[in-house]
Amino acid sequence: MSKNKNETIVLEYLVEQNKPFSAQDITNNLDGKLGKTVITNSLEKLAADNRIIEKLYGKQKVYMALQKIDTVNIKGQLRDLDEKIITSGAELNRIKQDNLKIESQLKSYGDKIPIKELESRIGDVNSEIQDLEKRIKLLKSSNVKIVSKEEKKKLDKEIEKYAKQWRKLKRIGKEMMDSILDNCNVKKKDLIEDLCIVLDEHENVQPPNI
Repeated sequence: MSKNKNETIVLEYLVEQNKPFSAQDITNNLDGKLGKTVITNSLEKLAADNRIIEKLYGKQKVYMALQKIDTVNIKGQLRDLDEKIITSGAELNRIKQDNLKIESQLKSYGDKIPIKELESRIGDVNSEIQDLEKRIKLLKSSNVKIVSKEEKKKLDKEIEKYAKQWRKLKRIGKEMMDSILDNCNVKKKDLIEDLCIVLDEHENVQPPNI
């Protein structure tokens, strides 16, 4: 079997399992498909090509597949979506309250109101409507989008999707860290510093509860 084929088998196994392994672990788990020497050479070549991560703990080398999901970007997208929903929702509620106020005023106008007074009140209502139209134009010119219920549901689904990815990444990261700590004589704090891991707690962020 060619070297490239061997490397492909080892790389696919690491990506599929998504956990840290030593050369001996992979040899055992592949059930003799490849010899330990072949696996060791493949791992060292993959690490040299920066296709996997190699870490030395004591006398044992541990290998991990590279993660392709950009968690920082996901966090940023979630924060942006939250800000847009909060801003749009607040403005929409204000407009609804103003409309309810106008409707209530109109309903309070009975047949007993003199024509001149009714005309004056209609003028006041028209002024309020013009003010609302100006506020809506200002919102549009500021690139603030007022979302409908359907759009809000769509945004909520997007947030739920990214939140699930976020929580999945946290779980995978915890499993990887626990696996290393179980198999290597290293402190959690040192492991975090060695792998340059940035936890959600460091950034003071958490996945939204959907």
